[in-house]
Amino acid sequence: MDTGEVIISLGVAVKAIGWAFMPILLLPLIYIFLPNINILQSISKAIIRTIDSFSYATGEAVKWLLPILVLTVAFTVFALSIFGQSWTKLFESADYFHASVIMLGAAATLLAGQHVRVDVFHVRMSAKTRALIDFMGYYALLLPVCLIILWNSQGFVSFAWRIFEGSSDADGIRGDFLLKTLIPIFAVTMILQGLAIALRAAMCLSGQDRPERPPHTPQFFSEQELEH
Repeated sequence: MDTGEVIISLGVAVKAIGWAFMPILLLPLIYIFLPNINILQSISKAIIRTIDSFSYATGEAVKWLLPILVLTVAFTVFALSIFGQSWTKLFESADYFHASVIMLGAAATLLAGQHVRVDVFHVRMSAKTRALIDFMGYYALLLPVCLIILWNSQGFVSFAWRIFEGSSDADGIRGDFLLKTLIPIFAVTMILQGLAIALRAAMCLSGQDRPERPPHTPQFFSEQELEH
């Protein structure tokens, strides 16, 4: 079996695993209708803690790429402007750092509640109204968009891996296949973090306590807000 066949087999296996986990995405909907089942509560809280911890740890890791990105860009500009020197690999590495920070850090940003919101309305809403919007937003917007990204990216990502696609420049980085892989990884991590938020929203709408969040991240639906 050659490398291409191995990669195709791995792709099929990953796709099968993805389909097997699809029913879990319905867990927030089930929770809305069956909020008092103990085993469902335990499973939901375990899923929330696991996803939140993973997103938080990933965000803490990739944030260190930001100073490296700044130094790389500054050094590239300095070397070209002062000495007239340019290195393709160094120049392209900035794209890799930039893409990694955005695509791998998106879920952590969602966890921290730092994605774009219409804050003039959002801050005036009650906790349960916010929970309802986040719950509906997951199923109406975030989940469909990310599934479309996954579906449309599988073809060119698979092809990039089969040929181990690299830079169009001879002296560039031979890792475009890794760069393109960030696209489905982004979609999967956003789906998972959205699932955790939707589960928290379902708990809020049911008037139940939610698991503690990772340090330095704000509460989505605080107990004080629920009292109003």
